[in-house]
Amino acid sequence: LEGGRISLKEIFRFWNGPVDVRGTLYWDLLYIFRNLKGGIELAKKEYGRDLVSLGIDTWGEDFALLDESGKMLGNVVHYRDRRTAEMYEEIFSCMSMDEIFSQTGIQFKDYRSLCQLKAISQNNPYEYRSAKHLLFVSDLFNYWLTGKMATNRTIAGTSQFYNPLLKGWAYEVLKRVGLRTDLFADFADPCTVLGSYRELSVVNVGAHDTASAVAAVPVSTGARSAFISAGSWTSIGSELNKPVINKNVRVAEFTNGVGICDKTQLLKVMTGLWIIQELRKEWRDQGYNYSWSDLDNLASSAQLHRFFIDPTHKIFKSPGNMASRIQNFCEGTGQECPEDHGSILLAVTEGLALLYADAVSLLESLTDEKFDMIRIIGGGSKNVVLNQFAANALGRVVVSGPVEATAIGNALSQMLALGDIESLEEGRELVRKSFSYESRVYSPRDIEEWGAALEKWRVLTGRV
Repeated sequence: LEGGRISLKEIFRFWNGPVDVRGTLYWDLLYIFRNLKGGIELAKKEYGRDLVSLGIDTWGEDFALLDESGKMLGNVVHYRDRRTAEMYEEIFSCMSMDEIFSQTGIQFKDYRSLCQLKAISQNNPYEYRSAKHLLFVSDLFNYWLTGKMATNRTIAGTSQFYNPLLKGWAYEVLKRVGLRTDLFADFADPCTVLGSYRELSVVNVGAHDTASAVAAVPVSTGARSAFISAGSWTSIGSELNKPVINKNVRVAEFTNGVGICDKTQLLKVMTGLWIIQELRKEWRDQGYNYSWSDLDNLASSAQLHRFFIDPTHKIFKSPGNMASRIQNFCEGTGQECPEDHGSILLAVTEGLALLYADAVSLLESLTDEKFDMIRIIGGGSKNVVLNQFAANALGRVVVSGPVEATAIGNALSQMLALGDIESLEEGRELVRKSFSYESRVYSPRDIEEWGAALEKWRVLTGRV
């Protein structure tokens, strides 16, 4: 922070994907932690005593079970693993969907921690019985750095173990579905110091990456704005002062995410650029080394409104063979089959834009708001074609950036904890000043044509 502006410098980057071992998808957390510490050492080498703190944000849901001495009992399974596919059937036999939602306010997805713990209780009873502690991934890394066990509220909010109204563990849900209630750590609020590592303050930030990303959305107080956090997953929502838990929210499949500074993020979490990432990897293995700009050009060259897919369909959940899955979806819904790379890619890109428009429409009905502007943040905000399609499908202005919203929001939490800024509003004003050069405004085009495409897509995907 210098001259009233924040600047960022990337120090280190490394791969962290799932590892398939005999049909089970795992995270290699020891590899990730080793690289995490390596990145810290590189930062210390470059900045020395000027480096004062660190904060860790990760994906949600996944957790480790630890024994009495704090050692992991097994490798952490990836949320895309298939072990949880049928868990809700058993859970709903114990407690209805309405009852669970009334106490957790969270969208039903079979990768939720509730489903994962239920699967462990049945498939790995030794690990389940032997466990003394449960820590989500960001909490686990904090524990390994500081020796202190605590659960960040923003990450707990992804689990379906958390009651956002009571701001505590949803013990009744756990009891009713037959799960243990003695595994959980005390809570640690965002924007507080947890401990230290190598003379650095370890700060509880928006530990769920979406919580950090939303903290960096440069909206003015009172502005009517929705956000789209675009990455492997897409989160579409608006920031509120309290949870909204009712049947309409449940049926619309929205979630009450926990944000920093006691904020609620009413949002819908859906598949995002994951499908495009998988296509790029698949085509690279076939010898097509497409850059991201190459993919933009491919999508731009194909014919619009010809192929429609639902990016949230379960067929696209698992890795591998993504092009053929797209073709199978089109054939299975009575459409022609896209053959060339451009048409396949355009089907995904257009599908995502229409998904955005549908979700924003639902959000407006749930909040009784009409949003003046939609802000797209995160890595996906660099996708120029998708951003323009989003503006067209939404029929309103879309503004992109900042790109590194999650890292910026993480830093804002650290600054709040250390007293460098006094409020989230002050932090967002800093973001506005600091990253305005990244922003790009997209005005809607061909609104009637895109409106007709949206209605056709809704019929085809069963959203009417």
